[in-house]
Amino acid sequence: MTADPGSQFSKTAQAYLESAGHASGADLQALVAHARPTGQERFLDVGTNVGHTLRALAAQVRFAVGADVASDALRLNRSVTTARNVAFVEADTVALPFADGSFELVTCRLAAHHFRDAPAGYRELARVLAPGGTLLLIDNYAPDDPALDVWINDLERLRDASHVRERTLAEELALLDASGLRTEVLGHFRTALRTEEWLARSQTPADRAALVRQTLATASPEARETFRIAPDGSAFEVPKALIAARR
Repeated sequence: MTADPGSQFSKTAQAYLESAGHASGADLQALVAHARPTGQERFLDVGTNVGHTLRALAAQVRFAVGADVASDALRLNRSVTTARNVAFVEADTVALPFADGSFELVTCRLAAHHFRDAPAGYRELARVLAPGGTLLLIDNYAPDDPALDVWINDLERLRDASHVRERTLAEELALLDASGLRTEVLGHFRTALRTEEWLARSQTPADRAALVRQTLATASPEARETFRIAPDGSAFEVPKALIAARR
């Protein structure tokens, strides 16, 4: 059974605040560059967690909202966010408490693989996007090879029981298209992970952490190549993409 992401990310909020891979990176820089805010946008960051993406753009827009299901993460986000044009809302992506077309700019970074109902979540992202607005989404994605898809998602669920699914890039685009948005892949990146830091950040129970280490140590040659697994299993990488979806 999938764990509640609100509880998971409330207890791990401080670790995500301190995570260099979440606080910065080429993918976040590219997202900000492609957002091209004019200063007049109403901006929503969905799955904001501790607010790295929110703070990267808040000073460049008229008004910003960070939305997340994790109450403790939102409280920490609020405590470290100094911009005065920011509001915080505890909300599930499948039921965003905003009127249709409320935001010219919507972002969602490294959160969509936790959506328990991805089609409904993407419909909500599309619904709150204003005509002519842009959704910028960054997420890890699974390879097209079914065996590697299963392998990486099993590994992710062992580490964090709130993980639902890293979809293939084709699946991601199809969901956005089905939500009535026009999509464009703007860039490809890699999430570089050090295994022990990755496990510590999610507070993975010892028995499950042992299974993660074993899964990495016994990975197939194909998995080792695709995910660039270190010979000793101490590090690996997951592909991610930046997608623009427009009304």
